[in-house]
Amino acid sequence: MFKLLNVGSKSEALASVEKLPAEVQSSVKSFFKGGSTKYSKFTVEKLPNGNYMTKMTKPSDVPGSKATYYKEIGADGNTVSVYKETYDPAGNLVHTKNKINLDIDIE
Repeated sequence: MFKLLNVGSKSEALASVEKLPAEVQSSVKSFFKGGSTKYSKFTVEKLPNGNYMTKMTKPSDVPGSKATYYKEIGADGNTVSVYKETYDPAGNLVHTKNKINLDIDIE
């Protein structure tokens, strides 16, 4: 994977979208706009298959735990998958939820 974007705030993430390939900018921007200001890490990586993986991470209400939202975008800009992973304070993955066919509430 090749990291294209790695910033710590929503405003930085939205401002950086224009540096990405034109085909994926709209989808990445839409994904980042859905996150609240509670998110502390925004990344975009180019995958070996040519797709792009966008991620937003925010601390959870339980100290030390976190939730990371993922959106895989094809090189043509179409969404491939959307899901959320929840981690406990020890860093263990405790839950994965497919979000592609559901309304995404990521506040």
